[in-house]
Amino acid sequence: MTLTLVAKLLRDVRWPLLVVCLLLFLFSTLWVRVAWRVTTEVAPFFNLIARNSSIDQAAIEKVVFNGPGKVSQAVLGGADIRFERPTDFLAVEMLHPVVIILITLWAVGRAGGAVSGEIDRGTMELLMSQPVPRDRLILAHLIVDIIVIPLLCVSILAGVQLGLWLTGPFVENHDVFNDLPAAVQSVVRANGPKVLPVDTGGQWKAAVNLAGLAFAISGLTLLVSAFGRSRWRALGWAILIVVGMFLVNVVGQLWEPVGRLRPLTLFFYYQPQNVWLKGEWMADVGDALGLAKGLVRLPMVPLLFAVGVAGYFGALRVFTKRDLPAPL
Repeated sequence: MTLTLVAKLLRDVRWPLLVVCLLLFLFSTLWVRVAWRVTTEVAPFFNLIARNSSIDQAAIEKVVFNGPGKVSQAVLGGADIRFERPTDFLAVEMLHPVVIILITLWAVGRAGGAVSGEIDRGTMELLMSQPVPRDRLILAHLIVDIIVIPLLCVSILAGVQLGLWLTGPFVENHDVFNDLPAAVQSVVRANGPKVLPVDTGGQWKAAVNLAGLAFAISGLTLLVSAFGRSRWRALGWAILIVVGMFLVNVVGQLWEPVGRLRPLTLFFYYQPQNVWLKGEWMADVGDALGLAKGLVRLPMVPLLFAVGVAGYFGALRVFTKRDLPAPL
């Protein structure tokens, strides 16, 4: 009976799943083109300015990301990202608002209707009239997450690979300097166009981190759904919680007093760029709390999956103990 429930749930979400996977795939393909344009045309121009004006490139980046730009820098990965490196720029995609919004909407939207949605539609009584223990329903949703979340991550990986195949090698495009003075062009030609290395070998690690975030949000939302009887109310509370955690994590990178609250959010343990570029799987909680750097370090992916599992167990306990209201 559990497999029948799983098949039913997958059938219910097949079209939204196809749309979200397609959007992630297309955005990832487009992002490779954006990365190619920035790293082969825009970044070399700023490098040339820095080299010929004796200004350190870090000083230029400081000016660019000053003021409101600090918010963008916080959202897109912080000060450690070097936008002239194709691999670094490709890693920015995993923290892009489009990816975060799509993954969050999927996790919240699917799990939000798991219990309260069935009650709201009046189908829970019909479902429970069958020889199906309540725990089987929660188990079926867990199996669906195990199937669907990897598909979302694979869509991103496949989109990047297609984008790289369509774009070709990352070679500096010096045609953008044709309108500059001859003296500057001679310097450019003397250096010659460089082939920029691209390494996507660690992207799967970032995808695992993304899967952990999606599963944690799904488990948390399922717990909220298990308490309610209105799908929209459950979605509202879940979105409020998730958006609140996201804002605390972003603002905390800009304002130190709020920064101490970052370890309480799921997004603090979503650091795909560190995982991809540095192989760093641990989150430095001590530094965020204002303690000694490296004093307290927690594994990001296991913690996110643990939150998701805790959400499922909490939803199981609430759902098996509560009274189900009769449909109106």
